[in-house]
Amino acid sequence: MTVFSKNTKVILALASAVLLLILPGCSGYKDIRVDSCRLESISPSGFKAVEAGLSVQVYNPVKEMVISDISGTVYFDGDELGYFQAPDVTVPGKSTSDVHVEVTASLGQSFSLMGLMSMASRMDVGKFTMDASMKIKVKGGICKKIHLEGVPVENLFRKASYENI
Repeated sequence: MTVFSKNTKVILALASAVLLLILPGCSGYKDIRVDSCRLESISPSGFKAVEAGLSVQVYNPVKEMVISDISGTVYFDGDELGYFQAPDVTVPGKSTSDVHVEVTASLGQSFSLMGLMSMASRMDVGKFTMDASMKIKVKGGICKKIHLEGVPVENLFRKASYENI
């Protein structure tokens, strides 16, 4: 039989209470999902870049969060097509909301904007994948860096849940 001191019992009781309070709150994070992503605007920026406005519908059952340090690489048929980045985005908590995201994308060395436009009519969206990273900070605490690799781009432009990405 293990004998705990009075201080150890108090610490264990407090730790148990904290876990009971924290764990139910964490269960909602797995339910966050991207319901849709819609291209609102796109415009060239020089010969090797574009700026695009996206409307992303997000279901967030937990607290407000800020997504920052958004960047990544897009691939077409395994070849590096270009890079993208976006400024910080705030996702309202406990709601389904449309979040506006401004993305700046620049083409890799082997592609030009004119060449890409001429290929556009025969491109298969299923051949696009991306790697992305971002930092997510929940209001009042938790901060996590996320890295996604080999995500099919078509998943972002149809109704898809976060688990599929």
